[in-house]
Order: sequence, then structure tokens, then C-alpha cells
Amino acid sequence: MLSVVQTNFEGIDGLEYKTIDQPSLTPDGVIIKLHLLPVVPTDVKRESDAHATNEHFAALPRTIGVSGVGEVTAVGAKRDQNLLHQRVFVLNPAGSYSEYIQNTEPDWLFVLPDAVSDAASATLTATAITLQEQITQSNEENIVITGANSVIGMYLLQSLVVKENQAVWPVVSAASQQYLATELPNIKTYTVDEVPVKAEDALIIDIAGSEALIETLAEHFTKARVVTIVLMKHEQTADFKFVHEEFAADNYRQLIKQLATGAIKAPIGKIFAVEETKEAQHFMIENHSRGRVLVEFKH
Repeated sequence: MLSVVQTNFEGIDGLEYKTIDQPSLTPDGVIIKLHLLPVVPTDVKRESDAHATNEHFAALPRTIGVSGVGEVTAVGAKRDQNLLHQRVFVLNPAGSYSEYIQNTEPDWLFVLPDAVSDAASATLTATAITLQEQITQSNEENIVITGANSVIGMYLLQSLVVKENQAVWPVVSAASQQYLATELPNIKTYTVDEVPVKAEDALIIDIAGSEALIETLAEHFTKARVVTIVLMKHEQTADFKFVHEEFAADNYRQLIKQLATGAIKAPIGKIFAVEETKEAQHFMIENHSRGRVLVEFKH
């Protein structure tokens, strides 16, 4: 079967398309035939930096990807037999860019309702819930969100809850303002120049990962605190915190339910063939975010 494999740290163009054996079903396993997979910045970082994330990802070769959407084709004796032929969203930190993968963690497998498409499911990320938790704990009068046009940013904006005294400033470029006005017409966004100057304290939720942007925004407020999912450190800001998603199955169940009811909209972007994974990754990093870029296995 086809698998997209990282064998070096030479970046996107160092990826290889390999033929490997299909996984053998175990009693506690579920075999999934993948249909759609998300293209994510974390993979790109790992492809060029052995220390970009957790150390165990530095071991090569490794199949890239951490999640995907597909159909259950085989179920082990110790798993729920009703899973057979179900459409599922699966988290697989060991690598998801293969035609077939095996899930052995029931909490990482989510049966999809008919109302949620494969493409919508493939965009799922619970990082927005992690950021919401940071906002809920905050007392600043201003909540500034960089990278609001990103997939995580759009999920956060759609379910954002703030205190009555908190003003929200989703910051994007002028071009991304037009995009969000179409995709999320009920949510007002701002360019940097439209953010108030010399306002009170602010919590800057950083999704964009631009140190220059953080510094510019911080100058708009008497005091600024930064919570970021991108930068590991930022010497110019004393009150700085890096956070990452802590896995919780209930968060994904919540998101799937919200997609099914129409409470939130999935930001779906351009879809590439899996054989074009390198092109898909280049497209993602070289263009403004316009929904989650996906790759497709055409079985």
C-alpha cells in the first residue's frame, strides 16, 4: 500500500512515497481505509527540524500525519463489531498518511454521523478548545487573536465565549478580511491598524506565529500577555506562554456534534491527491489560509 514517509530532515521535498505492507489485524485493532487527510503545519515543522516537537517524532523513518477520515474494513475480536463499514474520524499520532492504518485506541476513533461529510471531518482540530480555556481563565479587557483566518482561528471564532467586559479583536490582513466576511459573515475582523492604540490590557492569542506582529500589537496596549500555539519562546514579551492541545475525546465528540447540527462550519480548502502531498504542503505554507488543505486517497 502507498504511504508518505519522512526519511530525513530536508524539508517538504525530502518526503518519499513508499509501498509498504498493510497492517495485520490484531484482536484489539480496527483497520481503516483512509479517504481524506489534513495537511497540517506541524508535519512541515517536523520534516525540517528534529526538535520541532516531541522527541519521539525525531525517529526516522516515520509515516507523516496524525489524523484522517476513512471507512472501517476489519474489526478485531476484542473491539465493537458494529464498527465494520462505518465512516470514522481517527487520530493516529504514529502516522496517518497510509492507505490503511490500524487503530488500537478506542478513544481515538469517532464514528461520523451522516450529516458530517468526510471533508468537514478531516478539518477537525481541538486546539481551538484549548485556546478557549485560556480565554475563559483570563481577566484582560481585550482579547486579540492573530491568525484568525486559520483553521484553528475560524473554529475558535465560531464558538468563542468571553466575559461581558471583554472586547474581541480578530486580527487578519485586508485580503483575509474579505475571505472571512464571506465565510463567517457574522464575525467582525480587524487589520492591525484598526486595533485601538493605548488601550487597556490585552491577552494576545497567537495562532499566526509572527514575532513582529506580536510586538506591534503589544505596543497598542498598556500591558499585553501572550498565549501562543506556535512560538516556543519570545524574548521581547515577558508574560509569554506556549500551549498545545491536550487530547480529550469529549472535545472531538463536541466538535462533531456541532458540525452535525450546523452550529459551526468546517473550513474546507483545496483538495490534492495523496501523490501530490509535497505540492499540498507547499501550497499550505506559501498561501494565506483559506480552509484546511486536504489530500485524498482515490481507492
